Amino acid sequence: MKRFRVGTAGIGLLLLFAGACSPGAPRAVFREERCDLGLVRQGENVVHAFLVHNAGKAALQFHGANLSLSGMTCRLPREIAPGGDGQIQIEWSTSHLQGRVEAEAIVRMNDPTRPERRLVVTGDVEGPVELKPLPEVFLSAFQGEIASRALTLVNHQKQPIAARQARPGGAHFTSQLRPIETGRLFEIVVGVAPGVAPGRYDESLMIDVDGPEPVRLEVPVHLLVRTDLYASPDVVELGDIPLDRSAQTPGVLDMLGQTILVKKRAGQFRIASVRTDVPALLLTKAPLGSSATFRIEVALSLERLARGTLSGSIWIATDDPKIPEIVIPVHGRIL
Repeated sequence: MKRFRVGTAGIGLLLLFAGACSPGAPRAVFREERCDLGLVRQGENVVHAFLVHNAGKAALQFHGANLSLSGMTCRLPREIAPGGDGQIQIEWSTSHLQGRVEAEAIVRMNDPTRPERRLVVTGDVEGPVELKPLPEVFLSAFQGEIASRALTLVNHQKQPIAARQARPGGAHFTSQLRPIETGRLFEIVVGVAPGVAPGRYDESLMIDVDGPEPVRLEVPVHLLVRTDLYASPDVVELGDIPLDRSAQTPGVLDMLGQTILVKKRAGQFRIASVRTDVPALLLTKAPLGSSATFRIEVALSLERLARGTLSGSIWIATDDPKIPEIVIPVHGRIL
């Protein structure tokens, strides 16, 4: 029995270089930068040889390639002489892929006009069975709320299949599987388990499929249980902040600002105060008074930025008796 994790990703491409160059320099011209492979059977190893022509008058050197998704490998020639041709080989395993997929490969070379080129590849990976509309479950609910999501298991094989849950439910969710069309279609309903505490939970559902190609599907289940009063997002991720560029280019810090929405499921509330232990943050709140939704604008102060890790929290004090305070972690790095 095969076992794989259902997911979405991308595969293979075909590339041809041609063009002219300025004296004494290599120059590569990509005739196509996007390739659609059409229908690909899951489990195939897709291999493509990409023809490369150096139309310049200096050696075209390759420094590597950045591949956006796992399962891809790339073989590049070290260099191609002026007027010469070479091959780039990309191989992609589709064993863990399913559905409409897209990925990119960024090839790095010494072409002075364009040292990097983004190549996009798309395709439809069809396995013996498929989960629709997505091969994973995203479920959001308030604490105590009854909520569920449904998936359809589709059999693409000529022979009928049987499907059953290898592990019914999880620690924080319930699941049911029933046939819609015998041997062809099945419905999977995933719901929030009773009594689940607020939080984020990442679990999985196991389904065994018996047929011409027996498989075990591991379906990721992403569950978010909210309190009646909550903040979205519940974490502020500022990423890498370029200090020198921020000082030299107006508007860079403005693009890094974020908005936190504080909402109540029903009724209005007040925010008594908003504070943080991160000196570089500037916080503003709107509206004043009572509301069902507040906006907390998070901005950065250039004068307070210093290189190093940016870490701390934002505390939002409310007049709600059940949720008097919301704490939002803050992460970032100043380079």
